[in-house]
Amino acid sequence: MDRTILFHIFAAVLFLYIFPITCLSKTSTNITTDQYALLALKSSIALPPDHILVNNWIATTPTLVCDWVGVTCGKLHRRVAALDLPNMGLIGTIPPHLGNLSFLVRLNITNNGFYGDLLAELANIRRLQYVDVSLNNFGGPIPHWFGAFPKLVFLNVQNNSFSGSIPQDFGNLQSLKVLIMQFNQFTGCIPPTIFNMSSLEVLAFTGNSLSGNLPANMCSYLPNLKSLYLSVNYLEGQFPPGLQECSKLQVLSLSVNQFTGRIPSKIGNLTMLKQLYLGGNSLEGEIPREFGQLVNLELLALGHAGLTGLIPSLLFNMSSLEEIYLQANNFSGSLPRNICPRPLLRVLDIGRNKLTGNIPSGVGNCTALSTIDLQENNFTGNPI
Repeated sequence: MDRTILFHIFAAVLFLYIFPITCLSKTSTNITTDQYALLALKSSIALPPDHILVNNWIATTPTLVCDWVGVTCGKLHRRVAALDLPNMGLIGTIPPHLGNLSFLVRLNITNNGFYGDLLAELANIRRLQYVDVSLNNFGGPIPHWFGAFPKLVFLNVQNNSFSGSIPQDFGNLQSLKVLIMQFNQFTGCIPPTIFNMSSLEVLAFTGNSLSGNLPANMCSYLPNLKSLYLSVNYLEGQFPPGLQECSKLQVLSLSVNQFTGRIPSKIGNLTMLKQLYLGGNSLEGEIPREFGQLVNLELLALGHAGLTGLIPSLLFNMSSLEEIYLQANNFSGSLPRNICPRPLLRVLDIGRNKLTGNIPSGVGNCTALSTIDLQENNFTGNPI
């Protein structure tokens, strides 16, 4: 066979053999890749000369990256697995290079001055389980690709300037236990897919501009929900039915919305409830007697809620109750004489109602009381 032909055959075979390896070497990552990514992050931050990262995060032997402040490497692969930089006064942006930290499991940059967008390159970090970017100055729409992290367990983006709607894709986070998105500028409805995340334990959307109704069966797929924070939005409709199915609830916060209707008596089924916030709505009717079943309740906030009728005496017999806020409603009638059978009550605010009769002498038994407001009622005389 001609030498020229043999040469071309050999060259072709060699090319096919080498080329995949060459390509792999260009796309594979290692600890040097992690070092470059972290140095890129450092260069995107305005650091004062005396900041700890200035002389700690320096280009040196790549393996020493694992000893940098805020950096933790995995024992098996010796790659950057956690980046913990909370409360460090860092001001800057997130560079796209951070997306090359392909072994990152935990990202915690809470309470700094990061701003701009959360770049799409972060979507490459498929191992992420814990993300806390709260208390920064990030803005713009929340990235929909957060919904593509199959292992994500904890996501906290509160106290930023994120806007727009909450992506439907978040419903894909079937491992998520904690979703905290409060104190941003989100608008629109809460996607129904959020209420299909059976692993959720904490759901927090307080302090946005969310609107619409809550689904009637919102608790059907949330058997593990312990805390629900939806206050200070524009949510509307009847008081959410089916809440009693969230049997593990410890905190229920629906205050300062546009809910209407009566408080359902079945709320008494939430026997693990410790804090209940329903004030600042347009409710009607009386406080259900079934509140007496809330044997673990420590705080009851029903101020400015549009409620009427008598204040049930059973509220003052609940041994766990420490704070009662019933101000600015239309409650009438008198208060029970023995208003503090157990001296745990620290706050009693029943001002601006239509209460009558004498101020109960039992107030003197409230030895732990630090705040009391009885003003703007129709009390007629000295304590009895």
